[in-house]
Amino acid sequence: MEAIYKNSIYPISLIQKSFDDQKHLMFMLSNVFDPRYAFLIFSPLIFSLDRVTGRKLMWVTVIAEWSNQILKWLMRGERPYWWVHEFESKASSGLSSSNQLPGLKQTFMTCETGPGSPSGHAMVTAAVWYILVEALLAKTNSWRQNGKLPAAASKPLFNSACWAVYTFGLCCVSLSRIYLAAHFPHQCLLGAGMGVAVAMLVSSLYAATEKLSLRAYFLGTLAMFASALVTYGTLLYVFGFNPLWSVERALKWCAKREHVHLDTTPFFSMMRYTGFFLGMGLGLHSPLVKATVPSAASFSTAAKLTTAALSVAASKAIEAIPISKETLHVNTIYGIVFLESLLLPYLFIAVIPFVVSKFTSSSNSSMAKKIVASQDDNNNIHLLKAQ
Repeated sequence: MEAIYKNSIYPISLIQKSFDDQKHLMFMLSNVFDPRYAFLIFSPLIFSLDRVTGRKLMWVTVIAEWSNQILKWLMRGERPYWWVHEFESKASSGLSSSNQLPGLKQTFMTCETGPGSPSGHAMVTAAVWYILVEALLAKTNSWRQNGKLPAAASKPLFNSACWAVYTFGLCCVSLSRIYLAAHFPHQCLLGAGMGVAVAMLVSSLYAATEKLSLRAYFLGTLAMFASALVTYGTLLYVFGFNPLWSVERALKWCAKREHVHLDTTPFFSMMRYTGFFLGMGLGLHSPLVKATVPSAASFSTAAKLTTAALSVAASKAIEAIPISKETLHVNTIYGIVFLESLLLPYLFIAVIPFVVSKFTSSSNSSMAKKIVASQDDNNNIHLLKAQ
């Protein structure tokens, strides 16, 4: 791997120099396609507009995040921004060849603390957007069959264009991660490929997920917890390898300590996807879902848009809750993250659609009463005229 890392430093340095004038675009791409927004923005937004696609997207987000964490611990991939310093340190001590490598720039977004392979940004983005493109193609195909779109002659061209845009988007996200020196190119390629594989698997098994009981969601949450902890314990106690070695490297080689963020650690990710998955199960099996009249699946376009807006607003409100990293113990912070991640899907799956349905029902009831009253008034007027 050292040969791959060494030969990758040169193109990374070249990319940093070539795209230095577009650095704000690189920052934006890396931020917009951060895996956390799959939980905070895409899941509540898409689920509110299309419940089938939304459920697929939530499943693929959780599975991609969980598998990415396990794979990162097992593969132990380096990150460019710290590896280049480790290499130079070994070279100066005679433990490695003394070939001079180009320096890499660090930014406020560079210093992530988890291992580098596979790329989480590339993997989650590939998985999430695969589901969205697949849903778009299914929807347009349905419109063609119903005569709402011109005929099937344009279908191959449209499909190819959608997948071309999808591939271009993945390349842009990967380029931003390489520019930041957060990932080597092969790590982004691996992440994208595995993200597609996760999306295809979830899509093919989606019918089975619809039948899962609340107990299955509890057991699934425990299984993900257990698998992560067993992986951690096996590496630490059986092989004598510290799974949190990457956090130590980040703290050692990050140019500014304040650029090392807690929300990039493996355990923060674990709290997020396990809490979200359990909240998803609680939401889907909540009595509020059955009490939602009319069914959220049959909401009008206005009701869906209202639900989407309220869901995203609730997500941003939860994200804005201040957590003092100076005064709270790290385990307390992880517990808060778990509870916040649990609350979010419960809100946009059960609570918000229930509230919107009640408001819609009361509005429709008031309108119906006004119509009936107006009809009664008209009838009375006709009777008076007749008399």
